[in-house]
Amino acid sequence: MTGEDSNPPVFCLGFDIHYPCRVNPRFRPDTVKGKKNLKKSYFDPDMKEGLGRTIDRSFHPATEILLDLLDEGFRCSVSISGVVLEHLEKWYPDTLELLSCAATHENVEVLAQTYYHSIAGLFADSQEFVDEILMHRDLMNDLFGVVPTTFVHTDYPITPATADALVRSGIRTAIIEGTAAEGDPNHTYTYRGLPVLVTHCDLADDIAVRFPWREWDRWPLTADQYAEWISVSPGESITLLLDYRIFGDIIGPETGILEFLRALPSALADVGVRTVHPSDAAQNPPHGDIEETTGPTGPGNSLGYQRTILQQSAIDALEDAGSLVADLEIWRHLLDTDHIRRMAMRSTPCGRPLHAVSHQATYNYFAAFMRVLSHLEERSASSARSRRAVLSLRCVPPEFAFSFSSYDRPAGYAAHSLREFANMLEFAPDDVIQYHVERGDFSRWIDQVIGDTKLAKEIRDIEDRTRLKAAVQERIDSLWKRLR
Repeated sequence: MTGEDSNPPVFCLGFDIHYPCRVNPRFRPDTVKGKKNLKKSYFDPDMKEGLGRTIDRSFHPATEILLDLLDEGFRCSVSISGVVLEHLEKWYPDTLELLSCAATHENVEVLAQTYYHSIAGLFADSQEFVDEILMHRDLMNDLFGVVPTTFVHTDYPITPATADALVRSGIRTAIIEGTAAEGDPNHTYTYRGLPVLVTHCDLADDIAVRFPWREWDRWPLTADQYAEWISVSPGESITLLLDYRIFGDIIGPETGILEFLRALPSALADVGVRTVHPSDAAQNPPHGDIEETTGPTGPGNSLGYQRTILQQSAIDALEDAGSLVADLEIWRHLLDTDHIRRMAMRSTPCGRPLHAVSHQATYNYFAAFMRVLSHLEERSASSARSRRAVLSLRCVPPEFAFSFSSYDRPAGYAAHSLREFANMLEFAPDDVIQYHVERGDFSRWIDQVIGDTKLAKEIRDIEDRTRLKAAVQERIDSLWKRLR
């Protein structure tokens, strides 16, 4: 049944307000010798200026429009990362004040998220995930006087572990990405008893991606036309979460995107569509249970089973780094989902800008990221309980990774740490293992690159894959014990 035969669905529109700390593509270890403030070297040195341009093109004009709409009765939600609020407070306090006016408006629901807009929910240990939710909650309370209870969980799948962490953190509703759930998104569901709203990716991308495309058969999109689509959509509620930068920055004002935003609430009202907060929509009787989230789920359309090998390497390295680095703040900035999205040639937008780049650009970003992370771990070794353990367990940048090959050609994958090396020993073909064993490549890399002479000697004469992996894993386990 569609909205033509029944009441139109209610409309939950949310804005994701964030500005990522991208890594410095020109970072090299030899450029920071003797420097104490590594953050300035690790991340984009032009970040302040870039954020300023986004403010001028998007944050300021869009928020001024939004405040007028809120005064007229429009309801929406905002998800504001702790990272962008830090930068606004430091560099652009007038913008922070303007956003505060919106966040504290009676018609706005402030959403919960991870403080660093991070991938922490992917880790086996959920403690960092919980810590960042609580950090973000405290910041929202300090700045805006609200304690959010609706969590935006759109960059990776919801799992039993993350659902449990959300409930323990005081969350009463979760919003997940439409690509992460099968079935009709226009309903309220439950996941292990937690009310869940699902974003409608197609309707979100009509704005976030297709709006400026003159080749689109429905261009130009007007607010009246879009409101009509909403009104005749099946279901009880439609949930969208849009990157705030879309309005004026990523999609320029010359396209009419800001005028579209200004006209949308009245167009929705004309066709009988009410705007509501996500927490209100979550009160609808559940349409069913979401047992598992499936399909492409995460940054770069690939944090589920489709994640790229570069993304997997970075995620594994980040998970280990949490116990290796001395500067947790820098590590947390490296957890930003934007880093992982940039390690895929093409990402699912679902309310975010479409990300499509060359393989070389993808690899270059991954390489810069791993150089930063490896250097951060190496600099942390001197203050660790066991310097040797940190140096052996750290990741290395691509130029020092172990590249697997056969007699004929490269295998197409590389190990950037002992952990990844052990994992690859599990699935590497027999001819690849034999090739490297005959040449002594494994022990040479572990000795000369990882710097673990003890392990290198232990595996030098081992030819059997099972024994080789067992020896490496035993060494990894013993190194971790030194740090606990």
